[in-house]
Amino acid sequence: MEKAKKSKEKSLPRNALASGLQTGTRLLCALVTYPYLARILRVEQLGQYDFAAAVVSWAALVAGLGIYAYATREGAKKRHDPQALSRFASEVLVINLAATLLAYLGLAAGLLFSSKLRAYAPLIWTLSTSLLFTTLGCEWLYAIHEEYGYLAIRNIGCQVLSLVLLLTLVKDEGDLLLYAWTTVVASAGANLLNLVRLREYCTWSLTWRFSWEQHLPAIMVLFANAVVNLLYASADVAQLGLLASDYYVGLYSVASKVTALLKQLLGAVIVVSVPRLACLYGQKGGAAFQRLARQLADLLAALVLPAACGLFALSEQVVVLTADLDFAPAAGAMSLLGLALVFSLFSWFYMAAVLVPARQEKAALLAVSLAAVVNVGLNWLLIPAYQATGAAAATLLADIAACAACCWLAKKEARLLPSWKKLASSLLGCLYVYLVCQLLLTKGLGPGATVFWSVLWAAPGYFVILRLCGNRILAEFKHGLRQE
Repeated sequence: MEKAKKSKEKSLPRNALASGLQTGTRLLCALVTYPYLARILRVEQLGQYDFAAAVVSWAALVAGLGIYAYATREGAKKRHDPQALSRFASEVLVINLAATLLAYLGLAAGLLFSSKLRAYAPLIWTLSTSLLFTTLGCEWLYAIHEEYGYLAIRNIGCQVLSLVLLLTLVKDEGDLLLYAWTTVVASAGANLLNLVRLREYCTWSLTWRFSWEQHLPAIMVLFANAVVNLLYASADVAQLGLLASDYYVGLYSVASKVTALLKQLLGAVIVVSVPRLACLYGQKGGAAFQRLARQLADLLAALVLPAACGLFALSEQVVVLTADLDFAPAAGAMSLLGLALVFSLFSWFYMAAVLVPARQEKAALLAVSLAAVVNVGLNWLLIPAYQATGAAAATLLADIAACAACCWLAKKEARLLPSWKKLASSLLGCLYVYLVCQLLLTKGLGPGATVFWSVLWAAPGYFVILRLCGNRILAEFKHGLRQE
C-alpha cells in the first residue's frame, strides 16, 4: 500500500522511456519474427492469422468494455486514498469479469452460427485465451500508480520468451496454430505476473452488490468510443478480406503492423501522461493541465514528423527488411500509412490526453465516429481498384478528418496546436532527413544497410538542426515536469 503514496514521485520522462523501450523491444522482435514467418508461413497463412486475430479483437473489446480508460482516469484521482481506491478497484474488476464472460458467450455464439468463423475456430479459441488473463491482470491499476517501469520490464521479458518459443517451435506451414500459442504466451505470462502482485497496491473485496449505475454510464460511452475505434482500425483488414483476398490482407498487415508499432513507440509519452493529466485536471485546475498538454503537443510534433518522413522515403526497404521480398508490393501502402502516422498520433493525443481526462469522452466518440465513417466509405470505393494501397489511402484521409475534428473539439479545454516556430524547425529537420534517405538509396545498399545508415545519419542531424533553430523542446518538457 506504500506504493500509492509514492506514485506522485514517478518520473514522467522515465516512464515514457520505459514505455518506449518495451515498444522498441516489440519492434525489434517484429524485425526478427516477420521475415521468419514470411518464409515459413507465407502470405496466405498470415492472412488467416490476421483474420482470426481481428475476430478476437472484437471479443477483447467487449471484455475490456472501455474500463482501462475509465479506471485510469477515475482511479488516478483516488490513488492517494487507499480505501477509496480499493473500493473503486474491486467494483471495476467485477464489471470487467462480467464483460469478459459476455465476450466468451459472444464468441461461442459466433462460432456456432457462422460456418465462415468455424473454419478459423482453433485459431480463434487459441487467441481468445488471453482475454481472461488480461481481465485478471488489472493493468489499469498499475497505470493508476504510474508503474510503467515495472510494466516495461514485465512485457520485455514476456516478449523475449515468446520470440524464443516462436523460433523453437514454428518450423513449417503446418505450425500456424503453434504460432498463435506463442503470441498468447506473452500476454498470459505478463498478466499472471500482474495478478501475483495486485495486493501490493490495494485490498480486494469482490461483490456484485454495489451501485453499478455509478460507473456504467461513463464506461459505456468509452466502450462506444472503443467500438468505433476498433471498427476504424480493423475495417481495412476486414474489407480487404471481403473485397480482395487473403493475399492483400497479408500485404496490408505487414505495412499496418510496422506503422502501428512505430505509433506505439512514439505515443509512449501519451500513454504514460494520461494518469498525470487526469490528476492535474481534477486536482490542480486548468493551468497546470494546459501547460503539460501543450508541451506534449510540441514534443509529439518533434518526434513524429521525422519518423513519418523517414518511413515515407524508405517504405520499400522497411517492408523488405521487416518481411520478405514477396511483400515488396506493400511499399505503396507503407508510404501512405507513414504519412497517416502524423495525423493518427495527434488525434490519439487529443482524445486520450485532453478530451478523456477532461471528461469529454462524448466529443472523442464524435471524432472517431466521423473517421470510421470516412474510412469505411472510402474503403468500398478504393479497395476494388487499388487493393492494399487503396485501404492505406482511405486510412490517411480518415486520420486527417479525425485529427481536424479532435483539434476543433478540444479547443474548449486547451488550445494545443504545436508552436509554429518549433514546427518550422521540425519541418526543416525533416527536409534533411528526406535528403539523407534519398542519398543513401542511390548507393545501392541492401534494405538493412540502407535503413541502418539512414537512421545513424539522419537522427543526430535532425536534433542538431532543432537545437540550432532554438527548439529545445526535450529540455523544456523535462524542466516543466519538475514544476508539476
